[in-house]
Parts: sequence; C-alpha cells; structure tokens
Amino acid sequence: MRNPTPLALAALLLGTPVSAQVAVPPTAQTEPDPSISGGVLQDVALWASPGAPASSLLLTAYSSPNSGLVTFGVGGEQLDAELTDGPMSAVAVRDGFALSGVQQPLAVAASVNFNGLVAYTVDPGRSDRVVRIGAGGFLTGAQFSAVALTQDSDSGRFYVFAGTSAGVLQQYELDGEDGVVTATLVRTLTTTGPIAGLAVDEASGSLFVTQQGQGLWRYALAADAEVTGQQLAIPGTGGLSANVGRVALYRARNGEGYILVADTGADAFAVYERRAWTYVGAFRLADEGGGVIRANDPVALAASASSLGTAYPEGLFVGGDAQSNPQRLQFAAWPAVAEAFDPALRIDTRLDSDGGTDGGTDGGSTDGGGVIGGPGPQRPGTGLPPDDSGCSCTSASVPATAAFALLALVRLGRRRRD
Repeated sequence: MRNPTPLALAALLLGTPVSAQVAVPPTAQTEPDPSISGGVLQDVALWASPGAPASSLLLTAYSSPNSGLVTFGVGGEQLDAELTDGPMSAVAVRDGFALSGVQQPLAVAASVNFNGLVAYTVDPGRSDRVVRIGAGGFLTGAQFSAVALTQDSDSGRFYVFAGTSAGVLQQYELDGEDGVVTATLVRTLTTTGPIAGLAVDEASGSLFVTQQGQGLWRYALAADAEVTGQQLAIPGTGGLSANVGRVALYRARNGEGYILVADTGADAFAVYERRAWTYVGAFRLADEGGGVIRANDPVALAASASSLGTAYPEGLFVGGDAQSNPQRLQFAAWPAVAEAFDPALRIDTRLDSDGGTDGGTDGGSTDGGGVIGGPGPQRPGTGLPPDDSGCSCTSASVPATAAFALLALVRLGRRRRD
C-alpha cells in the first residue's frame, strides 16, 4: 500500500477543522407542560432582568399545533404559554422599545397562525409575563424563519431583521407611538441560502447570520449600510457542518467575547472570537466524557455573561435537545463551558445593565450602551476590522496546523531516505 504524499496530507488538513469537540455536562433543563408534547423547539431568546436577575426569562418558540410562545424561568420551570398564537418559528427580545411613550421590553415572534411577526411586551412582575400587543400580527404575508431586534444608539430607532427559509432577509424600522407596533421596510440584504439564525452585535455594528449550506456571515448593522455580507465560516472548512441552526453572542467587556453557532449536523456548538471572527473550537452538551449527548441535533441556543441570580452567578449557556419529547433546553453554567477548553474561554460576569438581552437570536444588547472598545481600525473600503485584530484564539488555525504537519512529514521522509 502506497503512503499518501506530504502534499496530499497537507491538502486534506487544509480542508478539515482541527479542533476537537469538548464535552460539557448540563446541570438542568426546562420542564415543559405535557401540553407541549410533540413540539419542535425552534428558537430561544434570553431576557436578562436588569433589576432582578433571578427573574430573567427564556422565551421559546415551538412549531407544532399544540404549542407556541412558551416562557420559562432560569430554573427551568414553565411560567407562561401563548398557545393560541402558535405555532412559532422564531423569537427575539430587547429592552427599550417606546410603546405609547413608555419604554419597555419588546419581544417579537414569527407566528404561523398570523402568517408573520407578532409583538409582545415582557414584564416578569405581571401574572401574565408576556402579553401580545394588538389583535394579531404587525407584519404579515410571510413565514419567517429567524428574527433579531436592534436599536440605533444615536437615533434611538428600533429595527427588526426578519429572514425566511427562502433566503429573504429584510430590515424594518419599528414604531410604537400609538400603542401598536408598525413596521416600515428600510433594506433588503443579499443572501446565498435559507436564513437559519440572526444575532446582533451593536458594539461592532454587526449582524451575524447563519445560512443553511453557506455557514456563518457578517453584515453591517446600520439601516443605510451596504446590503452585501462577508462569509466568515465556510461549511466543512470553517468549523461548521452544512446543517446549522441559530447563532448567539457571549458578550464580554470591551467588545470581547464569542460568537456561538448551533451546529445541528455535528451535535455541537461552534465557538468563534467575537472581534477577530476566528474559529476557536466546539463543544457538546453531554455527560462526562461525552458518552451520552444531552443536546442532540441542536437548533436553539442562548448565552448570557450576566449574573442570573444564585444559580448562575457567572453566566449561563442553554442549548436545545431535539431528541427529547417534549423537546427541552439543556442548561450549563458558563464557567463549565469556558473551563472545558484549554486554555479556558473568558468568564466575564458583568454587573452593569446592557439593555436586558444576552444571546439568543436577537443578541440585542449594547455592551453598556454604545461602542466600548470597538472593533479597532478598519480595512480600507470594507468597514471591517483588520485581519490582525488581536485575536485571543484558543486553537491553532487550520493553515498553521497543516503547515506543521507538512513539515513533520517532510522530515520523516528525509529520515527514511537517509
């Protein structure tokens, strides 16, 4: 049998992600009511309560006739269910929306029944924590697969990004002056595949988008920005499989942190540097040693760097398990995720309010309000950070690893000839 040449092996390495998946044992899970049985867990948005961290909420979208928008506490208990508004395919939440002149948390969900987007107010102090605004949807005529919310720090204007499984991605300006939510189209973005997930990073002016078969992309956030995006991760070579789910952010101070992608095809969650956009590695929610996967075929995910009470004083990660019935979210304290890597990821608990949201598909926080640290100098004509942006990556790049492997093979060949 002929051994492969060094060049052939190097070519193989160049096309293969090299970071192994690490296992993180989940410690808790959501407990849906029996009525949710059979529901497909499509999305989750984590609302971090600025005044009472233990009252933070997980808003989940279930896409089955028996379910809809279901709200859980950070202890995993089911609190509310808007079953008549479902099925739901996506959800996002953000603080600071002015409804009749009063600022309050706004949730937006993609409803099959209403054939569009539905708006809700969120208040953990009410008996019904999530209340619909108006009689039906405020933006109808399409079945949306992903949503994200953002607010312009200069103008105060609110926007929703809405994507479809047909690959349409649009940005709408929202208004709540008269006590109802209205939407005005401001931009249609250029995409290459079905929209799987959306996450907003207001600190860097970025919209991160997962597209089925096309990996992870970045678009400029501003309503008047270019409509074309930049591909950050290519399936098969950028740490992702072709079958991806939602995208979320773990927000550390000064613009640091991580982009997290549900890699449905790999039963894992991929991690990228938030500023440098480089691949770090991947982890599974699994029992010790990774023997039993607890988050199978994950689609939904959310993360928070904020303290969420005594149970999660240093942040939380949640990921969906598509194999359980009813489908659930699996919980892991963020330090458990961070310390599973070598070297460890950042653990950056923030005590200041950042707009009330962390991770989920909208990622609508601002790192304390506006750009802190920022993305650094930009490459001319691109609006993007430079390639050498001070990456604090925890794994070697694929090309570098391939180069080391090639060098070792060449040396081995020389020894054999000698």
